[in-house]
Amino acid sequence: MAALVLNPSAYMQSVTNGLIVWLNSVLPALFPFFFFSGLLIKLRVVDRLGAHFGKFTQSLFHCPGSSGIVYLLSIISGYPVGAKITSEMYLNGALTKAQIMRINAFASTSGPLFIVGAVGVSMFISHTAGLIMLFSHYIGALLNGILYRNYGYKRERLDRAYTLNQDTQDILSKTMYDSIISILLVGGYIAIFFILIDVLGNFGILSALSNALGAIFGMVGLPESLSVGISSGIFEVTRGCLDLATSGVDLRILTPIACALISWGGISIHFQALTFLSKCGVKKSVFFLQKFTQSVISGLVCLLLVLVFM
Repeated sequence: MAALVLNPSAYMQSVTNGLIVWLNSVLPALFPFFFFSGLLIKLRVVDRLGAHFGKFTQSLFHCPGSSGIVYLLSIISGYPVGAKITSEMYLNGALTKAQIMRINAFASTSGPLFIVGAVGVSMFISHTAGLIMLFSHYIGALLNGILYRNYGYKRERLDRAYTLNQDTQDILSKTMYDSIISILLVGGYIAIFFILIDVLGNFGILSALSNALGAIFGMVGLPESLSVGISSGIFEVTRGCLDLATSGVDLRILTPIACALISWGGISIHFQALTFLSKCGVKKSVFFLQKFTQSVISGLVCLLLVLVFM
């Protein structure tokens, strides 16, 4: 609030920049997925299609077959579609809280357009780096799901019935309303985090964090210039990857770090996901732990692939 009072025009521009990104990139990419995935859930199509994945997802993740559909939609469309779909399935009585947490461990991913197109080709000028990050990100998500496969498994139970209102007009209008509210919530978080990142930068908080990270990197022999991208990527992944791309560090070092940041997702993405998952009573501490382990696992997988293919 103090920053807004001291320099209102600058932070009005921050909101404008955030809403432009939302309008041009996020809205057209996510809104159709929000609507049609919601429609598929309410019509129980996801439940029927999930029967084909049942043996695979049950043996690997102790999750119903519908979680395989959630994973596929998540890797196609990116954050925060996985969280949105699982929360809707819970509210329709198809999942337990423990199942949601197990699904979130592997169905919280970015999309190929961002990883290969935006980061790999546009920022790093390397299609190979983009593909390595893509496969590492998705393999890391699956390994992360296996890590949490027993979370709440023995004590869970379905506590509600899966019901369906047969009024098709009601289903369409309810799905449209939910989708519009959801995409507006995502836009609100993007705008707010554009302000927060600029405030943290203008007040020297981001630079203090990057200086501290730089000192640690220097002691272990890593380039100190990585600290700027990592510190900004903790909050907003696109900004972090862009800062990494301009750091001048060898691409073989940048690629695993960028992959880890993409798998982390950024606090901005976390709040978007928790907007949906909080309706299901999920534990935020477990959510953040899952994203941290997913980040570490994906980064290590990416490092191995970089050593082999770059």
